[in-house]
Amino acid sequence: MQNNSKLIIFDFDGTLADTLSALLRITNRLAPEFGYPQISDEQLANLKYLSSWEIIRFSKVALWKLPFLLKRVKEEFPGEVRNVKLFPGVIELLNTLKLQGYRLGIVSSNAEANIRALLKDNQIEHLFEFVTGASTFGKGKAIGKLIKQYQCSKADVIYIGDEIRDIQAARSISIRVVAVGWGFNAPTALMDRQPDLLITKPLALINALARFYPAPTTPFAA
Repeated sequence: MQNNSKLIIFDFDGTLADTLSALLRITNRLAPEFGYPQISDEQLANLKYLSSWEIIRFSKVALWKLPFLLKRVKEEFPGEVRNVKLFPGVIELLNTLKLQGYRLGIVSSNAEANIRALLKDNQIEHLFEFVTGASTFGKGKAIGKLIKQYQCSKADVIYIGDEIRDIQAARSISIRVVAVGWGFNAPTALMDRQPDLLITKPLALINALARFYPAPTTPFAA
């Protein structure tokens, strides 16, 4: 069993749960109210190569409206929960990591209540020591607080996310970050930001963590 000081923190949207279609429906539904154009499938494909700030500039949403828009998206999300599924392999991954002794948590810009509802539906809420909501650009600060709260060494913490801003959040507090290639940002866009590792399927994280946390070797006894 692994040392239980090792803390693996996951993003939620695009990392554990396939929420892209649901979030796209919500943002397009709110477009007339907040004064930005709806996003077409072709535009969405291009947005996968952009950072969050670049997407905001592309959408031409007034910055003063942004907090209100993000709040409305979170409020609308429960109406889409029935359409949201966890990515294949995620439940097996989480159960395996827990059995190996890792401590698991979630830091996401989605609302805690939304995340917990989906975790509960999939009977995996008990696997996580914490579920924390953070502002869109406040994940680094939130993770930093949790590291202090759980008395972890930064060397023992890894953040797992699917967006450029997840890599930026981890780098802002000097922890390792694993990018996943099945979420929002395209793998090439993620690699341009130099995560510690990019994986293309959930169960690949198990071997990745074994590389980050190699088992101690036992000296040969003559």
